[in-house]
Amino acid sequence: MLVKTHQDGRQRTGLRIGEANAKRYFSKRILSIELQLDDLRIECTLEPDFWQGRPEIHDGRLSQWLEFKAGRDTGRETLFFTLIPSGPGAFVLHPPTKVQNDAFGAEISKGRKAGSEPIPPRRQAPSVHQLSVA
Repeated sequence: MLVKTHQDGRQRTGLRIGEANAKRYFSKRILSIELQLDDLRIECTLEPDFWQGRPEIHDGRLSQWLEFKAGRDTGRETLFFTLIPSGPGAFVLHPPTKVQNDAFGAEISKGRKAGSEPIPPRRQAPSVHQLSVA
């Protein structure tokens, strides 16, 4: 599933899961999930707001890892990550490449990024009338 970074009110970076993903991939019976971040495994508590319209995960260790993966020069821009279920209440978090982030951003905004090249017109096969017999 595709998830994105989110800043909470305390300047920590977390993950916004999205309501559809929360309903599909998370059980309301679990109070915490296990995240695999490269070689690090952490347990993150799901706040009660997770099931009340704010499906977000915030944890200090997760925040540090996300900020490290995002790099110092990205500022506060939203980045997209892949969260893959790996068992009951367990997930592996993968940062997509910059190219994937650019594509996800363009797809989600449903527009082209400023300064990008225009999409070339689609070439159509010649019609029967345009074909010539040699």
